[in-house]
This record gives sequence, C-alpha cells and structure tokens, in this order.
Amino acid sequence: MPHGFDKLLHPEPEPQSPSPPPPPRRPSTQSRYHLHIRQQPIAARACGAGDRDRRPVDPPPIVQILLTDFDSNSQEDRDLLQDPRFTVGYRDGNRDREREREHERERERERETDGVARTDDNFSTPLLSGKAFMSPFYVDADPDPNSAPAHPSSISDPHISNPPHHVYNHAASRLHQPATFFIFADLSIRSAGLYRLQFRLMNWGSVEDTGQSMPILAQAWSDPFRVYPAKDFPGMRDSSILAEGLKELGFVELKTRGHGKGKGKKRR
Repeated sequence: MPHGFDKLLHPEPEPQSPSPPPPPRRPSTQSRYHLHIRQQPIAARACGAGDRDRRPVDPPPIVQILLTDFDSNSQEDRDLLQDPRFTVGYRDGNRDREREREHERERERERETDGVARTDDNFSTPLLSGKAFMSPFYVDADPDPNSAPAHPSSISDPHISNPPHHVYNHAASRLHQPATFFIFADLSIRSAGLYRLQFRLMNWGSVEDTGQSMPILAQAWSDPFRVYPAKDFPGMRDSSILAEGLKELGFVELKTRGHGKGKGKKRR
C-alpha cells in the first residue's frame, strides 16, 4: 500500500473546538435587585387627621427584597441582604396620577388667565400617614418558608421582577433561607376609596459613595384595596404566619391578632 494511502481510507477525526463559555449569570449589580410584596394590603378603616386615630392598613404591607441568582452559601450575597443602607418608600400611585392630571388642568387654566396661578386645597393634606420609608429587617431563616418566593434566576428569565406564585420553588433548602423585609406596620389612610400603593427600593449608600441623586433600584405595585368609612369597615383579620413569625424574631412594631390574641377574622 502506498505510503499515506491508509490515512485516506481512515482519516483521523479533526479536533473539536471548545464549546463557548456559558453566559454570565450576573450582568450587573443593579440588575439583581427586585421587590416582591410578600403580604398584600387588603382593607383599611379611614382614620382622622390626628395621631390618636391611627387605623393601620390590614394586613400591614410586607415587602421583600430579592436578588437575581442569590446564593445562600455566598457570604457576599448574605452581606448584600444585610446592607443597612437599603430603604423602601411608598406612595399612593392613584393619587400621583390624579395630581398629575390636576396639574395639567391647572397649567391650562393659567394659560387661559394670563399666568395667574391657582391652588386646590384638596391636594394640601396628605392622605397617607405613617413612616414613609422603612429600614430593612433581616432574618437568618424565613419565618414562613411555605410562602417564601424563589429568588429570580438570570438563566430562566433575566427580566423577572415579581415572580408569580406558581413558579415558586419550595425545596427543602428554603427552610433556612435568609430574607430581608420592609414592614409597614403603621401605614394608615385618611379618606375612603380605592387605593394602590407603589413601593420603591433605594440605597442611601449610592448618594454617599457617588454624591449623585439616589436611583430607584426596583419597584413593585400592590394589588388594589379599599379603604372603608368607619361604619362599613368589615373588621381586622387574623395575623398571618409571616407577621407572627417576624414579631417573634424581633419586629415588635407589628401588632398580631387572632388565634387567642383578640378579635379578628380567620385567614383564608
């Protein structure tokens, strides 16, 4: 057989090129932040203007911060959850849209009256009362793992911001999952009506480190809920397992009720 003819009959396989590396799991630090409303407000009794007539929203809104690709074994991720410079503020989204429409009408009236400004006393009194910004409350283990959400994954969906309940992962590892909450225990509303709250995550450290204005890192909207006149308010509900657990872990501002603690409607 001529030299080299066997290589033509049995050619050696060409070396395969290495597979491309997987995409990075963390495109940026800011993109990791998400807000999830762990406990939605359902109802409230309209309160008066004085501090003595506070009627907290029931149940109190509880907001949780989630991190894309969170690793409970990573000390860096745990430290990020415990950053005391995080804060979450709320505002009445319906009120903001109403105010914007009123301001637009006001500008139209000013143009029609040669720039004579007018004011509307209906917008001078704030409807929401209570602490406008809450500091983080960190726990080493979620007090209600059965309702605990999964942290978003950049592999499955890099744009997810408020994961729906049906995609939550209740693996055994979640029994000791650390969590950071923002609890609005004293939020009350002065006027009856239908409301929807907007929650926004910020970090004071971004101002200290850069000197620039504080950016909004994440936001979430509550479900619509109704504020009733005193005579129509259906009553307070029993506290959730989550609220009871957070109070036991040290958030003493939460007032729990039901299950032998006082009057309340049963949880559904």
